[in-house]
Amino acid sequence: MKDTVTLLNHEELNLQEALDNMLDDDYYFGYLNLDRALSYSTMKWLLKSPKWYAHMKKKGMTETQALRDGTLVHKEILEPEKYNDFTFVDTSSKNTKKWQLAKQTHGADKTYTLKEKYMANRIVSAFLQNDAAVSFMKKAETEVPALVEIDGLAIRGKADILKPGQYIADVKTTNDGLKEIVLRNGEVTNQFKYTIEKYDYDLQAYLYAQLYNVPDFYWLVIDKTTTDIGIFKASEATMQSGKNKLEAAIAIYKAFFVDELIDLSQYHKEGTL
Repeated sequence: MKDTVTLLNHEELNLQEALDNMLDDDYYFGYLNLDRALSYSTMKWLLKSPKWYAHMKKKGMTETQALRDGTLVHKEILEPEKYNDFTFVDTSSKNTKKWQLAKQTHGADKTYTLKEKYMANRIVSAFLQNDAAVSFMKKAETEVPALVEIDGLAIRGKADILKPGQYIADVKTTNDGLKEIVLRNGEVTNQFKYTIEKYDYDLQAYLYAQLYNVPDFYWLVIDKTTTDIGIFKASEATMQSGKNKLEAAIAIYKAFFVDELIDLSQYHKEGTL
């Protein structure tokens, strides 16, 4: 294993020091920004369009309600010591002076309403009461960072739950439901299968399996409406799909942002439909 890692901007870091620093969210999301390392999220932008990637690099990620909800749930389950860093405001609207003052004082990413807190508490309580879900955390590590060069590109990640040499388990919340679906051929699948495709979770599964050198990847899913729990293992077909997406994202990045083989302004799609 190399002692150093070369970032996208050609900066070289001591790997262990970088991994230690990545435990700090400001370092992970700030210093290791888009100019220094790729991630699952930025690879999704590349797959959507190289123009979209370039746009998002300038604009930055927009905080959605789903992202806010997911952050609270993750912190309460996986990093409860950091959950205490949040400020919760008793307000019915984010347009009130009370909310604006709290946001200015504590920061938008650290300020939540009591309604958001109660929603997260309900979801987390359902998760922690489910023995099958909690079993993945026993004798496992949580929020484990990784920084690896794949095909010459620095890629970062943070595993929700890692049992070294065995598996990664990723905690997800969903609004799409966990309904069982009977296919035309009589086979039964789950609605989450389509959520995997919708959000490129297959890319994350394969990428993280490579970053952490584990054979298996699981999703621990909580339905935000019903608080039902779903536990799903990534299949060989899902992993292969993720591998294909990873290779495509790397090829797009190199073509447009490393070798600059294609002028981004001239990028277009064509064909006969």
